[in-house]
Amino acid sequence: MEMKRQITVYNTLPEGLDALKISSGTVHHSKQKAAAVDYLGEKYTPKFTPQAYVSKKDWRPLNEDEIACLTPPENRDYLNTIYLGVIPDELRECFETLQLDESLHRRDMFFRLEKDPEAVKKATALMNDFLLPMSNNEPFHYHCMGVNNPNLELVAANTVMLPQDHVASDRVLIGLHNDGLQEMTIETAHSFENRISINLGKDSRYFLFVNLYLTEAYKMLKECMSPDEFELVNISNIPKYFFKYFPDYPVIRVEQKPYQYYIAATFNCFHDGSTLGSTHLDVTMVYFGKFQY
Repeated sequence: MEMKRQITVYNTLPEGLDALKISSGTVHHSKQKAAAVDYLGEKYTPKFTPQAYVSKKDWRPLNEDEIACLTPPENRDYLNTIYLGVIPDELRECFETLQLDESLHRRDMFFRLEKDPEAVKKATALMNDFLLPMSNNEPFHYHCMGVNNPNLELVAANTVMLPQDHVASDRVLIGLHNDGLQEMTIETAHSFENRISINLGKDSRYFLFVNLYLTEAYKMLKECMSPDEFELVNISNIPKYFFKYFPDYPVIRVEQKPYQYYIAATFNCFHDGSTLGSTHLDVTMVYFGKFQY
C-alpha cells in the first residue's frame, strides 16, 4: 500500500536519509515472535495487550516516491511535520557530565541526577535556551525521564496499575498507538501539543510512526467499515481497528543515535519507540510544547 502525503519529515540529522527505513506494514503481535530480553539477570519475552499490533520487520531504504511523500511543505508546522536533529554541543557536554548513559536502571539514573544538582541546573537552563527559539512563543514544559530495557521491539506500556516495585517483565506492551488524554477525541487530537524526545542513552534507539493524522485514519475506516462497527471507533481503540483493516499501510522507522532527538505530535499519529538490538539501558528526556522550526 502506498503512503499518503500527510505527516512529513524535516531531517537535519548528519545521517540524512540513511536514518530512515520503511516496512511494509503491521501484524498482530501474536503473528510475529518478539525478541527476548536478557538484562541484569532478568530474562523474559515481552508480553503484549490482546489488541496490540507491531511493525513487520522487513525494513528497507525509502524509494524516491516515498522520499517525496515525506518531504515537508514550505508551511511546515508542529502538527504536519516530524523534526529530526541533534542537540547543541554545550547541552550534550552537560549531559555527558551527568553520565546518564552509564545508568544501569531507573534508580541509578535518578541517583546520578540527584548527586550533581549544579549540572542538572545548568542542563535545565541550556534546555530552555535550546527549546525557546522553536517554541512558537507558546509555553513548554518538562514531561519525564523515560527508561526502558534494551532489546525491546516496542517500549510503550501502561504502568499505572503496576506496583511501584514492579520488574520490567511485569510490563504489558500496548503496541503501536496514539497518545491520549481523557478529554481528547479523534477530532480534537490535532489541537494538543507535540513532544521532543532526546536520546540520552549509550545505544541507538528507534522512533516508529505511521504518517497519518488520526482524522485521516478515521476517514479511511469509515470508508471500509459497516456503520455499526464504525460507531465503536474512538480515541482509545482506533489503532486496533486501523491496523486490522489496513495492515499494509507502511511504518517509518527513524534511528536516533545518542544525543539526537525527534519532535512529533504523538497525540495525533500512531507511533512507538523501540530499543531492538541495543544492549544498554535506554534513557530519554521528554518535553511537551508546540515545537517547530
